[in-house]
Amino acid sequence: MNQVIRTKDAGTRLPKGPRGTWGTTIKLIRDPRAALEGWAKEFGDPFFFRPLNGPVVVTGREDLLRTIHSQDPAIYEPFAMQTTVPLLGSGSMLVLHGERHKRERRMMSPMFQGERMKLYGGLMQEIAIESIEQHRQQNPAQVSTADLMQDISLRVIIRTIFGGDNPQLAEKMFVASKVLANRASPLLFFTSRTHVRFLGLTPWDRWLKARRELCDLLDIAIDARLKESEPRGDILSLLCRATYEDGQPMTRDDIYAELLTFLFAGHETTALSLTWAIYHIFRAPLICEKLRNELDALPNEAPVGMAEASYLKATIQETLRVNPIVTETLRKLREPLELGEYQLPAGMGLALATVLAHYNPQTYPEPDLFRPERFIEQTFSPFQYMPFGGGHRRCIGAAFATYEMAMVLGVFLRRYDFQLLDTRPVVPKRRSVTMGPSSSVPVKIVKR
Repeated sequence: MNQVIRTKDAGTRLPKGPRGTWGTTIKLIRDPRAALEGWAKEFGDPFFFRPLNGPVVVTGREDLLRTIHSQDPAIYEPFAMQTTVPLLGSGSMLVLHGERHKRERRMMSPMFQGERMKLYGGLMQEIAIESIEQHRQQNPAQVSTADLMQDISLRVIIRTIFGGDNPQLAEKMFVASKVLANRASPLLFFTSRTHVRFLGLTPWDRWLKARRELCDLLDIAIDARLKESEPRGDILSLLCRATYEDGQPMTRDDIYAELLTFLFAGHETTALSLTWAIYHIFRAPLICEKLRNELDALPNEAPVGMAEASYLKATIQETLRVNPIVTETLRKLREPLELGEYQLPAGMGLALATVLAHYNPQTYPEPDLFRPERFIEQTFSPFQYMPFGGGHRRCIGAAFATYEMAMVLGVFLRRYDFQLLDTRPVVPKRRSVTMGPSSSVPVKIVKR
C-alpha cells in the first residue's frame, strides 16, 4: 500500500510524492510524461506534489478518474485561475465555474456541433489545399509540416470563428494570431510571478502588446457584425447576437476572452495533432496504404464521406492517444473529497493525467506502438481515453477539432505524397501548456 502524508487538517490524508517546488515544476515542464510516469512508478498512483501553481494530487487510474468525474461539478473550480485570468480574461470558459460555467456552456456548445459544424467542411478542405500549394511553391524541396499545419489551423479559426471573411482583415488577424501564439511562454501559464512589466521588455509586456493588437482587429470584426441585420455563419456572428436566459448579451470583454480561448485551446492543439498524424502515417507504409485504400474508394471528396471513414477516424484517435497535446487536465477542490484511500482537503488541486491513462499497458498493450486498429477492435471508456478532458469541463470544440483533422488529412492523403526528410525519431517537446513534436517534421510534398 502507498504510504500517506497526514496533514494538520483533521482527516486529511495525502499520498506520497516528490519533494520540492522549483525542481518538480521544471521537470514537469521539460518532460511531463517522463516526470509523471517516474513519480507514479516511485510513489504509486495517485501521488502528491507541489508545483509552482499550487499543491496537486495526480492520478491516471481508471477507477479514480471515474470517481472524480462522478462528483457534483459544484465541488470543483478551475485550477490556477490567478495565472489564467490575466492571460485570457475572466470570461473564458476555462476559468468559469458553477452556474456561470453551465450557462456559458449551454449557450456555446451548439455552435460547435451537428449540422452547423458540418457546414465548415468544404471551407476547411479549401483552406488546406490553398495552404499546401503556397508552401510547396515557396520551397518545393522542403516543407515544414508544423508550419503548414499551424497556417491551416489558424486560417480555419480566422474564417470560421473570428469572422475574417474580409481578405485584408483576415491576413492581419493571421499575422497577429501567430505573434500572440509565439509569445506564449510556458512560464506565463505556470505561475503568475512571471506576469511582471518593465519598460515593455518582459515576456509579459510582449504578451500584453500582442494581445491588444489582436483584440483591436477583433473589434473591427465585432463592429461590422453588430451593424448587420442578419447573422453570418461564423462563430463571432453568433457570439455577437447570443443572449443568456435572462436576455443579456455577452460583453465585449467576454467575447474577447472566448475568442482567445478558442485560439489557444483550438488552433495550436489541432495543428500539433495534424503534424503528429503526418509523422506517424508516413513512417508506417502499411497504415498509409490502408488509409489510401479507404479514401480512394470514396466516390469524391465530399466532407460527409471523409468524416465517416472508419480507418481515418481510428488513425486520428490513435494520434490523440499516443500524443495527447495536453498531458494532464486540472481542477481545484472547493470541498473535501474521498479519493480511494485518501482524504483530500478543499483547496487541493487535482491533475487528471491523460498521459498516464493513455500509456497504461493494461488498457493499451504495447502502448508506445502506433496502431489505429485498437480503436476499431474496441471502444474505450472516457476514463481510459480522454484527449479532450472529461466530465463537465470536456472541451466543447472536441468534435470541431476531430472533424477538421479528418477534412485536412482526407484531402492530403488523396492528393499528395509526403516524404519524411528527417529519419531521426520525433519526441514530444513542451511549447506553452501544450506538447508538440521536437522537430518541425520536414517533408517533401509531391502530387500523387
